[in-house]
Amino acid sequence: MRSSATTDRCVAQESPDDELIARLRRGDESALNALICRYKKRLYHFIRRAIPDDEAAYDILQETFIRLYYRVDTYDSRYTFSTWLYQIAINLCRDYARKHKQRLVSLDQPPGAEDGTYHDILAASAPNAEDSAVARQALVQLSREIQKLPHKLKTALILFAVEENSQERCAELLGVTPKTVETRVYRARKILEEHLKKFF
Repeated sequence: MRSSATTDRCVAQESPDDELIARLRRGDESALNALICRYKKRLYHFIRRAIPDDEAAYDILQETFIRLYYRVDTYDSRYTFSTWLYQIAINLCRDYARKHKQRLVSLDQPPGAEDGTYHDILAASAPNAEDSAVARQALVQLSREIQKLPHKLKTALILFAVEENSQERCAELLGVTPKTVETRVYRARKILEEHLKKFF
């Protein structure tokens, strides 16, 4: 997926998703490169937040685009392309979670920190060194507790609170109703709140 033509590929991003999909269906592999260039960074950050392992997250990212390439004819244009792509990634994350015991991930420096932090979940102020140490410990514990959440709750929480998608967008990505998203996020937060009481 890497080549010296990366710059040219990124220029091709000007094309709408539907046009790129149509070109890919005709066998134009440059359209795949353009889609990878467009989605790889944010999709990786999403996967990395769901799967606390850099190498596994990258493998899932690659597998997502491989499935896009081989299953492009199954894409239903009634839905947005990004929804379909994220659903592929979500399913792969779910499969990974079932097959592997997940390792813990530190939230001290969240994946994709340049794009945002976990402050939507944990708003910790640290006016002095003691408070800073407590906040750091709380972040580590929060990481552990997020990874322990049932997959459906964890995915909804990450999409909504970390990725900052609307409930409607989360519902579209997960194939559920906005109310179901609201319920899952609420349940996830209640579980985290219960398990992290001593830090707050």
